[in-house]
Amino acid sequence: MKYKKYLLSFMSVLLSAGFLFGCNGVDEDEPDPSEEPTEQREDNSQ
Repeated sequence: MKYKKYLLSFMSVLLSAGFLFGCNGVDEDEPDPSEEPTEQREDNSQ
């Protein structure tokens, strides 16, 4: 019974850590989709 409790606790911690650290979908190299490209800003300002 003690073995199952430790196993359940370990798996819960593993799952929680996966949610915290594994869901970082932000890529620094890609531009932010909410920002307009600079070319469009220049065209709109004329």
